[in-house]
Amino acid sequence: MPRLSFALTAALSAAAGVLLLLLAIAAVVAYDQLAPQRAPADAPPSPLEATLAIAAVAPEHPAESEPDPAPVTFDTTGTYTFPIAGDPARWIWTHLHWDGTHAADIEAHPALSYPDFVDATNSTLVAVTGGVLVDYSGSVGGQGYMLHGDDGLDYYYAHMAEQWLPDGARVAPGQPLGIVGNTGNTAQFIEPHLHLAIGPRDSLWAQQPGINAAEWIQSHFGLPWDERPSHAVPFDTPHGPPVVHPDVAILTPFEEATTAGLAEPAIELGFTAAPPGDQDIIAPLSGTINVIRWTVHYGTRIQITNDAAQITAVISGVDGWLVTDGEAVQAGQVIGRWNPASRPRLHYMIFENGAIIDPTPSLGLSRAT
Repeated sequence: MPRLSFALTAALSAAAGVLLLLLAIAAVVAYDQLAPQRAPADAPPSPLEATLAIAAVAPEHPAESEPDPAPVTFDTTGTYTFPIAGDPARWIWTHLHWDGTHAADIEAHPALSYPDFVDATNSTLVAVTGGVLVDYSGSVGGQGYMLHGDDGLDYYYAHMAEQWLPDGARVAPGQPLGIVGNTGNTAQFIEPHLHLAIGPRDSLWAQQPGINAAEWIQSHFGLPWDERPSHAVPFDTPHGPPVVHPDVAILTPFEEATTAGLAEPAIELGFTAAPPGDQDIIAPLSGTINVIRWTVHYGTRIQITNDAAQITAVISGVDGWLVTDGEAVQAGQVIGRWNPASRPRLHYMIFENGAIIDPTPSLGLSRAT
């Protein structure tokens, strides 16, 4: 009996303990049901909480790591792509480069509005085919790549604003490479564009491209080049100022511009008194037009080239243009508009045989005092 009583007592005590434990757990659960819901401080967050937390504190990715969402244009085989993401109709190029070689300057279409122009000239460049990238940046072509294609050809991309991949990177067709730009000495004063040259392996380092880029684009994508008419403009040289007004004067003479370090040494024209209203820009010589829109340094510029004389007059700071690329104009023809109230200085240069010369003798204007 004593042993049984002891066992019974022990069993009753254990049962009581279990009952108390169950009551405690129930109380905790009831409290938890009624109390505001929150996870313990050391509990891992839910996937949604983790995503929101990262979005709240993570910095934005830099532009160079963001692939362009614009679609890529492939050829029918999927082996080749148009070199710029987005609609190819936003771009134009000629059969030959301006210097007569087989490279192509792929430029924003002249019909684009300013917002569309800005959007286009910030487009992503993509690999035209699979291959290996070689960094080919320099003072002339600016930032760029040489793509050693798996097809045995080299594809040179010049004037890029950004490069996203390291030297030696392996790329697939259509893979983003960087951003369209105008880096390099030969392009810093003109519109952002892609200079594309194509040639046999290792031929582009020391010679002109052996394959016509415009014909290559046409053969793979069926896209035509811009056929600009040729004009037999008679020999002519600049004479008279690009703005005819009794109060226009030379505000920055050539010597001062050269020593003061203007981005391009040339004279600057303007008014010493209160500026008048909009002024006509006239062609100081007969030649062929090239319009360069909305550049960083001097706004829109209009170039007039007389091939027979190997002379180009460049008028920068224009507010509007009344001519198109490739159009032939006569000396004295109105080609644009200038608002001196909003842009007080008109930048004027003359290139002769590729070198900048002092345009002052051709102007017949006095220097502002």
